[in-house]
Amino acid sequence: MKRETYPEPNFPQFVAGELYLFHHSDPACPADDSLWGIYDKTEENLTYLENSSTNLRTFRLWHDLPSKYIYSRMATRDELRDYIYNLAFIEAKHSTR
Repeated sequence: MKRETYPEPNFPQFVAGELYLFHHSDPACPADDSLWGIYDKTEENLTYLENSSTNLRTFRLWHDLPSKYIYSRMATRDELRDYIYNLAFIEAKHSTR
């Protein structure tokens, strides 16, 4: 099934391995109300993420970006730090069980 993930002109040039914030209705992609995700690739009009989170406490791995997210922006350095810290914390917590 093919679907458009971003209507023009909101389809950015993503960089693999970078953190982006995605939003369904706000072009500013506010941090407290967005999906945070590390971009993997785009194939057949689908955007794939290595991992993502909406709350920095639970993370989803290796999935396509839900089609409702039509806006995006690259994360700030502070957002990237917070995301990676929380992802590493959760991964460490699960590896010690």
